[in-house]
Amino acid sequence: MHFGLFNLMTQRDKAKTPREIYAEMADQVRVAEDIGFEIAWFAEHHFSNYCLCPSPLTMSTYMAARTKRIKLGPAVIVLPLYEPIRMLEDIGLLDQLSDGRAVLGFGTGYQEYEFHKFGVDLKKGREIFLETMDLVEAYLKGDPVSFNGQKIKLPETYFSVRTIQERPPVYVAGLTTDMETQRRSVERGYVPFVTTGWNTVNVIRQIKDKLRETYVAAGGEAARMPFAIQRYVFVSHDRDDVLKAADGARYVRRIGQAMRNKYGELDGAYLKETPAADEPPLEEIAERTLMGDPETVAEKLCADITALEPSHMSLFMGIPGVAQQKTLKSMEMFGKEVLPLVEKRLGKLADIGVGVPGLRSNAA
Repeated sequence: MHFGLFNLMTQRDKAKTPREIYAEMADQVRVAEDIGFEIAWFAEHHFSNYCLCPSPLTMSTYMAARTKRIKLGPAVIVLPLYEPIRMLEDIGLLDQLSDGRAVLGFGTGYQEYEFHKFGVDLKKGREIFLETMDLVEAYLKGDPVSFNGQKIKLPETYFSVRTIQERPPVYVAGLTTDMETQRRSVERGYVPFVTTGWNTVNVIRQIKDKLRETYVAAGGEAARMPFAIQRYVFVSHDRDDVLKAADGARYVRRIGQAMRNKYGELDGAYLKETPAADEPPLEEIAERTLMGDPETVAEKLCADITALEPSHMSLFMGIPGVAQQKTLKSMEMFGKEVLPLVEKRLGKLADIGVGVPGLRSNAA
């Protein structure tokens, strides 16, 4: 298994400009690269402060010039919102400019507020997603490409810009119980990707078990199923700072749920913070997530890895509301103090979990 850094780029403070948020993100990615993280992920959302990155391919390409080793990927490209032919060219451009460091994450999307602005019916998201993934597959097989789908038509075409990699690793978010999606994952080597929020290890294990049932029913082998998850992380000896990070995680869920469930109130593009249903107290959020002093976080992380055997862990470390210097300090402590404790207990992390096709470690 290996680690990634998830970048949501939430604007919690109205006074903080997008440019400032992007600059902080770039510094966090550079620290992640220094620690030895495998991937930097960039989210995609539109028209609200929930995420100030409407184009994760653009952000990945931007960061290609500011990094050397870490792989770069959208988490995720919301396929129903794209002109698919142009998207393929952008993927090729990213891989060229990053010298073959592109990793691809795809998903259907879930926020009707965003789809409405693009004139796309959210209910048709799955069918658009599946057809576009078939086009991606045709592109990855090489030139010439021709495609005759229900919505996408492409006459025989030679792409002047292609990926350096023969086949970049592909992650697919959500649709864990969708048989057709998992059939494609089995046949094509896609990695199922699950956002876990502040769920307990037992709940995440149940999610993995349900995914495995679908994966096996779709023709896969349980022992060969890759599994990627996302977890909140904050390392500090200061309990007040830990609870501040837990509050940031709660804030993300509050505004995310408000958009998902269509009760969000907007002031322009700024979402008002509304408590979500069944919120645990901050102390419990901190307990359920990888938050605390280095020894506590290492113990929790060992429990996660032992119980879940993930192929990849995408770590949400740039938590909104936490000062940048404390975020960077947390990341440095994770690399210098947490990871050595984990490796001392569990051994070489690269030997844990099912490997991701086409992905090799960046660790020095």
